[in-house]
Amino acid sequence: MKKSVKKTKQQTYLSHLTHECSDEELARDWTVSPQDKKQIAQYHKQYRLHFAIQLCALRLYGRFIANVHSLSPRLINYITAQLGLPPTLQVTVPTREATLYEQRKHILAYSKFKKYASKADATLEKWILGKIKEKWMPKEIIEQASQYLLNQKIMLPAVSELKRKVTTLYTKQQQNLFYLIYSQLTDEIKLALNQFINTSDKEKRSFFGIVKEFPPYASTAALNRYLEYYEKICKINLSNIDLSMLSNKLVIYCYQLANQYHADDMKRFAEAKRYTLLICFIIETRKILLDYVIALHDQFVSDMMRRSKNSFDEKFKEYRQRLKQANDIMLKTVEFLMSHAENKPITMSQVYSHVNENHLKGAVEDCYIYKRLEERGFADTLCARYSTLRRYLSRFIQLPFQNEHGNQSLLKAIEIIRSLDQGDLKKIPQNTNIKFVLNELQSVLKTNDIINRNPFEIGVAIAIKDALRSGDLYLPESKKHVSFWNLVYGESEWKSKKDQAYRNLKLPKANNAIQFVKEQFYAETHQAQKRFGLDPFAIIENGQLKLTKDDALDILSSIKTLQHTIDANLQKIRIEQLLMEVDRETGFTQCFTPLPGHHTKPKLFYKTLIAAIIALSTNLGVVAMANSTDGITIDMLRHVINYYIREETLQAANAKIVDCHHQLPLSSIYGKGSISSSDGQRFGITASSLISAYYPRYFGYYDKAVGIYTHVSDQYSVFSTKVISCSPREALYVLDGLLENNTILNVTEHTTDTAGFTEHIFALCYLLGFYFMPRIRDLKDQQLYKLDAKDHMGDFNVLIRKTVNLNLIEEQWDQMVRVAASLKERLTPAHVIVQRLSQHSPSDRLAKAFTALGRIIKTQYILRYLTDSELRRRVQMQLNRGEYRHKLSRWIFFANQGEFQTGDYEEIMNKASCLSLVSNSVLYWNTPRIGNIIEAIRKQGTLVENETIARISPLPFKHVIPNGTYFITA
Repeated sequence: MKKSVKKTKQQTYLSHLTHECSDEELARDWTVSPQDKKQIAQYHKQYRLHFAIQLCALRLYGRFIANVHSLSPRLINYITAQLGLPPTLQVTVPTREATLYEQRKHILAYSKFKKYASKADATLEKWILGKIKEKWMPKEIIEQASQYLLNQKIMLPAVSELKRKVTTLYTKQQQNLFYLIYSQLTDEIKLALNQFINTSDKEKRSFFGIVKEFPPYASTAALNRYLEYYEKICKINLSNIDLSMLSNKLVIYCYQLANQYHADDMKRFAEAKRYTLLICFIIETRKILLDYVIALHDQFVSDMMRRSKNSFDEKFKEYRQRLKQANDIMLKTVEFLMSHAENKPITMSQVYSHVNENHLKGAVEDCYIYKRLEERGFADTLCARYSTLRRYLSRFIQLPFQNEHGNQSLLKAIEIIRSLDQGDLKKIPQNTNIKFVLNELQSVLKTNDIINRNPFEIGVAIAIKDALRSGDLYLPESKKHVSFWNLVYGESEWKSKKDQAYRNLKLPKANNAIQFVKEQFYAETHQAQKRFGLDPFAIIENGQLKLTKDDALDILSSIKTLQHTIDANLQKIRIEQLLMEVDRETGFTQCFTPLPGHHTKPKLFYKTLIAAIIALSTNLGVVAMANSTDGITIDMLRHVINYYIREETLQAANAKIVDCHHQLPLSSIYGKGSISSSDGQRFGITASSLISAYYPRYFGYYDKAVGIYTHVSDQYSVFSTKVISCSPREALYVLDGLLENNTILNVTEHTTDTAGFTEHIFALCYLLGFYFMPRIRDLKDQQLYKLDAKDHMGDFNVLIRKTVNLNLIEEQWDQMVRVAASLKERLTPAHVIVQRLSQHSPSDRLAKAFTALGRIIKTQYILRYLTDSELRRRVQMQLNRGEYRHKLSRWIFFANQGEFQTGDYEEIMNKASCLSLVSNSVLYWNTPRIGNIIEAIRKQGTLVENETIARISPLPFKHVIPNGTYFITA
């Protein structure tokens, strides 16, 4: 079943996507045939447009459009042109109910659509039950049910009715599944599950609550604690329970549901539901705990290497300075010895009379120390940390590792350490393969052909970290660190979905792929050759590329003046008042629905919800917010945050605001919502957290930070937010936001700065249908490629000397499309795939093929960037939008010096998402008011071009008051 990344037709209908139809959509969905025109002609001219719109809408959406006045003028006039009617901005709707009824009856009869009645309801119910048996999830059924009814030419019921029907049938079937599982449970398993949610004498919390905790920054204590959690949860034996009736998606859904509840909530459920939810929770938590342990090991080892390197560098620097003094002393000694007569003996007393004895001995020692530092200093520093590593390594090494690519040496080394720990081996066998051990450790690895255990085990720990990143080593029982081919379509599933995937991605099959790539490459590069020299941005001198000017945009005085005028004329408003005004127009708070089982809204729900959003987005926290708001307590805020504010509700609320903002008249001046950019913004963090990392560039060597990575559209709206570590390259997360976009924005082009670019991203964006256009620092130093060594690239020929392996691309084309199709369907988070590809082993032909394709696309893009001033302008404008939005984030996220006080990932993510929600709310509130200010300026006779408006920011923020006492006038 196809799981669409974009919204379904019905979701589109509800979001009024008709406000922004592409040419293709207009032609496909809103074209009337000659036969249609005959039916339309039966009505008076003034009502023909209305009839045509409703006819097309019924075919497209399965419903009539209630508010035809909300349609875009472009769509309306596309239809009027077909009907030979004059251009118009209004749709005349029949005033008489009888006429309206007659029109709809005529449309139904002509289009052969039937009303949704009892027979249709029975048909739909049978279809839904069939899909439930096929293990479809409710969301998938609701999406496809609409299409099923359309295919049957049945008018769709109200969305709420359709959801209610699917939910009712699914819940009933789900209860049956719960009882099937419950009937298999022994008293022993029930006891174990009850103990899982009960508090023990030692702990004040249940183990169920404890394992939900996000890990702190890596330490041996944290690693041992999470290894203990993993070992303990694995002891709950579920192997005798038949769970085949549960799909993987249902298991994940039940896990997510259980994860939202407290232990006391779980105890209130009926036993069948409670135990099934707990079983699903345990199944998924095992995987997650394993991922946590791997992440902790990765962070600990990386940190150990970083600290060792810093310590070594400091010591090396110290002894390099001391070596200068030692050299002077040694030279002085040598000169004295050389000046002494050859035939006369010399005593050490005579030497020491010339050179101080202690100074000379100290100089010799310094020379030896410096020599050792050069030869093995880093290795010695690493080995000094062995005892710390061993505090958890013997436990960690017991994890069920498996290997990829048939490389057995690392697995064999792991087995050796296990045997050493168990006493089965006394020493490491001499024939052990040690090539995988870090080069810097090789100098201390052997003594008289005997392999030293300390550096060997350190080398294994480092190799495990690297192999897990690349996928050469994996854990089948984990969530992220499984075999690469378990992250994408399986072989059999790919065979069945391959043809449709190629059609959806609009890509040729492997036998035509190279010709397809060649034609695009030669067409693009030929155009660049023709443009070169017409644009002074880049020149070639002495075979070297030189950029004659910066690619930053000039800001005209007229733009500055208009921006200052707008900033000065926006009235001050408190943040809570702004959110309530935006909610009145968008209804975003309706998206904050409770968890299943919590249907009653608490007292002062609306006020508490707004207060909770502010508490999270400003970093105030619930205590400070309760102290700043009359009538709202800490418990009220915590209740709303626990049961109403979560990832899915925040995403829905943000999408609602973005969709509504897209429809504002001024938004289209900034763009069509087709271009986006992504960038990370760093925030300090005072709590210990696995997601945190050192970021010396902005936070020094001792303070940690986290990143908030956002995707911003050309209309300034944020449509994706993700909390990330500052350690890995930002390019890992570029695709996540593009593929998880749940708004009506149809993003087709994307830009980043240098940190967001890799050749793999170029390749994947190409296959997924996104035009990737990063601003690359040190552009002149980028390696460019041609397809054939014989190709002549005109003026660029002196720059392009290397070629790519087209045969490899052709060989791996089908597998590359398989990966792209899997990403499109969101089978795995994109950053997991990108990380595997970026950390690939030298023998990985698929990763190399992605690199080769990426080099082709990168070359095309760079040559265009060098010669196309309009492209450079678009890239720079879009990146400026993202940068300006960062300023707003700092203004809103003011409390606690703008630093996160919690280390829990979910809490940090909620704060980041609320920050994006408030940012989008400010944007929505500003936009029409900026339009009013511009209109007032124009009425005074001042010319304000749309091009000038597109260059100003709709995100002034100093008129928004985020602090103080809240709801003073509420």
